[in-house]
Amino acid sequence: MIQQRLTPIPLGAALLLASVSFARAETSAIGAVEKVQESAVATQAGKTRDLSATGPVFFKDQMRTGSGARLEAKLEDGTVLTLGEKGKLTVDDFVYQPGKTGGAMTVKVAQGAFLFVGGKVEDPNGGNVVIQTAVGTLGVRGTTVWGGQIDGGYGVLVLDGEVEVKTKRGAVLLRKGEGTMVYAGKKPMQAGAWPENRTKRAVQTISFATAQ
Repeated sequence: MIQQRLTPIPLGAALLLASVSFARAETSAIGAVEKVQESAVATQAGKTRDLSATGPVFFKDQMRTGSGARLEAKLEDGTVLTLGEKGKLTVDDFVYQPGKTGGAMTVKVAQGAFLFVGGKVEDPNGGNVVIQTAVGTLGVRGTTVWGGQIDGGYGVLVLDGEVEVKTKRGAVLLRKGEGTMVYAGKKPMQAGAWPENRTKRAVQTISFATAQ
């Protein structure tokens, strides 16, 4: 019987292989751009590229929009992310097995208004999709939710499903048709229907211009 001797991999080489695997994970496509209005870019590993319709969205892309811009991207599980002008959004966690429901997702919206329409990663029982915002976290369930600066505070409006808004000052559960406002240093306001005018202005922040 011939015995093969295994040569240990030096620590430096092992660390190099690990870093290569990590880099590949970050540059794997997790979706594609659906629509772009004005200018939108993505930064990955210190390199910036323009975003255009049908172009790829990579894991950990730091997506940014300019003045008057809009960006809509669709992830592999069917989740649709829309970002308003002067926005910054990153998909920090995305675990999804094609053809199956469930997984995990973390979306960080550092700036700007957004609309989140959940896909197959969302489990009916919730708890596996988190949206991180400037004021706190949103735990979503079967959700279509808008968030952004409005009327001197940060607003969250649920168009479908349920969202739990958690901040350092407190938490509130929102159901379909309900919204809340978060003002600096205060806990989220009680859930309730928004005035029609505020709702319209919120929708405008993520709406694309109609072609003439």
